[in-house]
Amino acid sequence: MLWPSLGLFACAPDDRPTLVALGGCGLDQIELSVLLLVPRGDFPAAAADGSVVDEGRSGIGGVPPEAAAITVEGKFADATLAVGRTARLEEPDGRLPVYFAPEDELCAVGSAIEFRDVGSMAVGADGDVLLVGGRDEKGRLVDDIVHARDVEEFVTPLNRPLPSPTTGMVVVANAPQQFLVVGGATSDGRVLDQVLPVELDGADPIGQATRIDVPGIVGKRSYHAGARMADGRVLITGGCTALDLHSYCMPSPGSVLESSFLIDARAAGAPTFERAPSMLVARFGHELLVARDGAVFAVGGRNVTGRGVVTIERWTPGESAWTPYGQTEKLGLGATRAILGGALLEGGLLVVALDDGAIAWVTDTGAGRWASWCDGDPSTPGCFHDEAGAVVVPPRRQLVALGGERVMVDSWLLPFPHLGTTAADAIDLAAPKFGHATVPLPRRTAAAMATLADGTVLVAGGRDPETLEASDLFLSRLRPQLDGPDERIPRVGEFETGSFVLHDPDRVGFDTDHLTFASEGDELEFPAVWAHVRAFRSTSFRFDVTVGVQGQAGEDAPRPHLVLSQGALAGTSIRFGEGVTGFRRDAAGRTIAFSCAGDTIDFSASLVSLRVDVRPQSIVVRAGADVIANCPGAGDVPSAIGLGVSGDGSMVAYAPLLTRI
Repeated sequence: MLWPSLGLFACAPDDRPTLVALGGCGLDQIELSVLLLVPRGDFPAAAADGSVVDEGRSGIGGVPPEAAAITVEGKFADATLAVGRTARLEEPDGRLPVYFAPEDELCAVGSAIEFRDVGSMAVGADGDVLLVGGRDEKGRLVDDIVHARDVEEFVTPLNRPLPSPTTGMVVVANAPQQFLVVGGATSDGRVLDQVLPVELDGADPIGQATRIDVPGIVGKRSYHAGARMADGRVLITGGCTALDLHSYCMPSPGSVLESSFLIDARAAGAPTFERAPSMLVARFGHELLVARDGAVFAVGGRNVTGRGVVTIERWTPGESAWTPYGQTEKLGLGATRAILGGALLEGGLLVVALDDGAIAWVTDTGAGRWASWCDGDPSTPGCFHDEAGAVVVPPRRQLVALGGERVMVDSWLLPFPHLGTTAADAIDLAAPKFGHATVPLPRRTAAAMATLADGTVLVAGGRDPETLEASDLFLSRLRPQLDGPDERIPRVGEFETGSFVLHDPDRVGFDTDHLTFASEGDELEFPAVWAHVRAFRSTSFRFDVTVGVQGQAGEDAPRPHLVLSQGALAGTSIRFGEGVTGFRRDAAGRTIAFSCAGDTIDFSASLVSLRVDVRPQSIVVRAGADVIANCPGAGDVPSAIGLGVSGDGSMVAYAPLLTRI
């Protein structure tokens, strides 16, 4: 196959970095005629020329300084057969390895590591992956630490194991080449109260443990959750202090924790600890999802009785308390159901897996199930298991949000909740595909998954969903489509399938050439019914749309909104109607109005064509050729763009157009 040596920068020819293919899924059996190489980043497509390689070697004349990566698309004629993306643009040896594989295919990763249910898994900033502890095929605890790299084809245990076989810990990346292992449950029934550093660049990888010491907080814990925050500190929440004879949590009042604390290991020396707000519900076996604006969501887990926790909580660093999130009571879960896992999309949209096999969405104002998935119709694809059969539901199911805002669950890729999609659009990674070179990997559930810097997903462990028997293959890797925020130009003009992500799928519809947004409520600062352009984020862009409304006049008349999102919730709203009013809120939900000079616009009389130019310093809105508002910009954090409506009535949107500027 073709593979290029690239002159990416203004270097002498002998110093040119070289792209090296790490092939997946029988790549050596795929015949390619050309490779398309494109610099990617937050800049207009015209600012970076792609290169077509047909001789095996090529140089890219100019890579914009703000480029984040180079993507590689392998074609035969017009068909794309394999894709890849650089994890980083600099490696110490001058090589730029690229994991290159057919898109949306799960590929085996060569490894001599025996099966285990991974205790915890984390990815470092330089591409190191650590898999720590867990249980073997027979449920016995293991003590080894497995090291992998996102740009190398090796997977190996470290030369020193954990001090004792352990599971139920949290491992997080703390610094380049350093990870922290927090707490855990040992094979001799102990619950650990320590932070254990693992150094990959030293002769002895296991460092000196530090006892967790937080005034008024129980330090020992297992089956807790943890996440690295934006400032580098590590948040630890919940967990369990009592174990049964097999080192599983033995829940009871007092043994399941709601307390939280922060670990600061950013400086040299022993880590320090700080108390954080307690969660509203004591839970273990849950997970923390961190948004790009710093907000944290606690999802899933089990309570003091061992039953599933069906409420979701949110905390913003610096705030004094966790707060309830969403209206999960609308999911009809009752006292016996459970949320097994979740993934976070832009604007605080959560996709959650339920223990009845269903998939649902949760936002700050609502919740609902994906009606076409697992709905009892035998002809409908989906449902991770059939409750009528003899299937044992796994206690946890990890979900991963891909760069293109699709969700990976078990061996499925779900386009939910995207415009115009149903369960029939889900991709079964275990199903044979025409033209693919290898037999697909068997379906599995309850695997550990981690997203790598190149947008791929590393999958570890997992069990047969019908029998829960251990998988024969320990490691695999998914190479998704190149549909991330800087990898595609969203075709929103024709409202193509999947072009928008819906924050209330039941109230956003598509009819031939327009979207309809239905709202029943008061005029709001931020709309409850809205949709954002899928997989698009930028600091500078132009958005055109033609809008009209239908409904009663007056105070509660329907009001169109343009919405900018920068993480856990919509951060900026431009509301039209009686003047143009801007609102901005932080990750904690506090809202501040700001001035946008503008006249009243009557959207009910006729359709109005709006154009919005968004830059870090300003948001300029035009109606036709006239500037109707000039608002302060949203800053230099890339924003997603969306449309919504508040008030009582409906809004229609035609002919959107989106481009970077």
